[in-house]
Amino acid sequence: MRDILRNYVTHFSVQMLFVAFCVCLYFVAAQALWLYWPWAVLVLVSAPFFEWVTHKYTLHRDLTDKPGFWRDYQIRLHHGHHLYPERRDLQFAPTSAIVIMFGQLYASYALMIYLVGQPQEAVWVPLLASVAYYLVYEWTHLAHHTQSYKPITQWGLALREAHMRHHFHNENYNWGITNGLGDVLLGTWKTTQDVGKSPTAKKLSGFDGA
Repeated sequence: MRDILRNYVTHFSVQMLFVAFCVCLYFVAAQALWLYWPWAVLVLVSAPFFEWVTHKYTLHRDLTDKPGFWRDYQIRLHHGHHLYPERRDLQFAPTSAIVIMFGQLYASYALMIYLVGQPQEAVWVPLLASVAYYLVYEWTHLAHHTQSYKPITQWGLALREAHMRHHFHNENYNWGITNGLGDVLLGTWKTTQDVGKSPTAKKLSGFDGA
């Protein structure tokens, strides 16, 4: 537990997320926005599917053949993590990706709130829930890759085993990190008996470090 806690709280992106959480919490509390709590529920209900779609269609997007910034960014974002799953620096999302993601979430929440005719300050509620969720996401992913950490529940153990199957058996299944709801409902929760071993589990798009 000490190893995972130290690695978690000392990482820059996690520290920035904690700052963002405090800022969102301040605005929600200062403006008494708690009555807009259904927006937080919407975030938590949709999170497993957002996680599934993002992992499958963004993180596992085919690696571009053209050398340069975009290829390097894709490698840093996820392809490198599959090739070197034990590297701590690759187990966390880059801060720039988190900023981009939350910018997109803010725009989406603001638009939805506008369309239903609620005040724009209500956007702080889903933002608060999203930051809290992502803090859990980063902790859970780090825990999956920390061998000294022992899951305290059977569900936690099952999630870790599913994530290890994603990394070392077949990268086309078991997309969930914090939970397996998206995989179960979308038919991608698989065991080693369900699907064959993939030769590209560690080498997404054939990336071998070159």
